Amino acid sequence: MAPAQFFSHLSAAHLLDAPLPARLRWDEVHVGVRPPDRAPRVAGVVGHRLAGLFGDPILVERLAVVSPADMWCQLGPSLNIDELVAVGDHLVRERGASGRWLHQRLPALCSLDDLAAALSGSRHVGAGALRAALPQIRAGSESPKETELRLAFVRAGLPEPVLNHELRDRWGRFIARLDLAYPAYRAAFEYDGRQHATDPGQFAKDVDRIHAVTRLGWSHDRFLAHHLQAGAAVAVDRARERLIAAGWRP
Repeated sequence: MAPAQFFSHLSAAHLLDAPLPARLRWDEVHVGVRPPDRAPRVAGVVGHRLAGLFGDPILVERLAVVSPADMWCQLGPSLNIDELVAVGDHLVRERGASGRWLHQRLPALCSLDDLAAALSGSRHVGAGALRAALPQIRAGSESPKETELRLAFVRAGLPEPVLNHELRDRWGRFIARLDLAYPAYRAAFEYDGRQHATDPGQFAKDVDRIHAVTRLGWSHDRFLAHHLQAGAAVAVDRARERLIAAGWRP
């Protein structure tokens, strides 16, 4: 790549670990330049001449990548609204102790204001989906399944949950971080991925954690992939029952 070139679109999303659907093609590399440079024309490369970018390219493991906010806008024609929300959630959250940032705490890749500015600063294909997704993005969601569950709850008329709520006992000791929490009703809901069932050590920790949460008077419900089918109808119904039992009135 020439010094003025940088990865963009789906290639940038991949390098930024964005949660992307499996249906997307990965047999082409997307490379961008700013005018007056010319977009590359090489076999296997989709070149883009990109004017009006919001931010400067960043380095990801020494690779030049379009700014996260611009990358999100470039996904407008490739993703639906919920998928854009999931990518937005990924970009605006702080990096926890997982993946390539293990044992570190790093700031978000961009802010909600950055996404809004990038969207308003230039014309984008798929702008309608981007505009619909933007107000639904939240900084606390830590996985695309958490995003999916939150969106299902809110669209079904349930209150908006607190994301990754830190539960502490009366002495201030940390007990757990809860994916989706309703502190006023002492109700917590979480999505469990496959690793929770296949890792015996993780499963044992989960059992102890749930016991600690319920000892504080909280109800706790866990959902798996099949609970999120058909618009997460099963998860929504169970959450509604829990909240009504705790005193919430629709």
